[in-house]
Amino acid sequence: ILLFIAVPTAFLIVIYAQTKPQSELE
Repeated sequence: ILLFIAVPTAFLIVIYAQTKPQSELE
């Protein structure tokens, strides 16, 4: 069950990490 949470969590971090630098650039 933990895998079901770890997979989507990692994917969410990737999107959040890509959005963070864009916000800082602005």
